[in-house]
Amino acid sequence: MKRIQAIVAAFVVTAFVGFGMLAIGVSAAFNPNSVPVSDSPADPSAVSAAEANPQSSQSSDLVAQYQSREKQYQAQINQLNNLIAQYQSREKQYQTQLDQATGQVQQLQQVLNELQKRGIIRILSDGTIQLRGGR
Repeated sequence: MKRIQAIVAAFVVTAFVGFGMLAIGVSAAFNPNSVPVSDSPADPSAVSAAEANPQSSQSSDLVAQYQSREKQYQAQINQLNNLIAQYQSREKQYQTQLDQATGQVQQLQQVLNELQKRGIIRILSDGTIQLRGGR
């Protein structure tokens, strides 16, 4: 019994594959967009006929549009790169200014600390600075 089932299953699968191959072959044979098989290189008149084809013209137009967009995008990328360079330059300037200001603050803190050590000024807890009278 199992042998008969296996043979029937093999026959059914083979039939489906065969019908599928037949359908693909028939479809390919009757396809109006097919290109004839040729062992020789395309002759120049065939190429010019292909260029006269409206689909080829549409393709050329699309390629031209894409190239135009690519140029626009490249110009935008260049503008953005220039802006990035400007911002990086400004960032360096601001960092330099910040470093200078930090240095000045440190110098002023050293001066205040030295004045406190010598007793010339006194800084209260509320931030008020008192000058000591001339002794």
